Amino acid sequence: MKIRKNEFLKKFLYVIGCVYILVVTVSLVVSPSLTFIVCYSLGTVGSILYTYSLYLDIIGMYYKKKKGKKGFYIRYLFSASLFLLAGILFVENRTLAIIGVFFGLINVKIAAYIAGFLFGGDRHE
Repeated sequence: MKIRKNEFLKKFLYVIGCVYILVVTVSLVVSPSLTFIVCYSLGTVGSILYTYSLYLDIIGMYYKKKKGKKGFYIRYLFSASLFLLAGILFVENRTLAIIGVFFGLINVKIAAYIAGFLFGGDRHE
């Protein structure tokens, strides 16, 4: 069972990489702005860390039977700090920076749906 989960994790990371490359390529064609690409990368890395933190909380709740909201608040504080960091670093193009972080944070969610549809098994979950 563990081998199958590792295979799905590898496929999931592959889909994240493909979505990332697709969005960066399209953004270079539409509007070659380094601000968007840097903030999109920042948001993507942040969302991967966000997903890992969620995974650790779910495993902790399953094995320890402990329900806590600490991880929930830390994840949302982390996401808000990414938006704040992008807004502070890219003052001249703040709107594009915040949009880039938003799309980066959404990247993993889109990749999860795509990976589940492509590699989810019989029920495509």
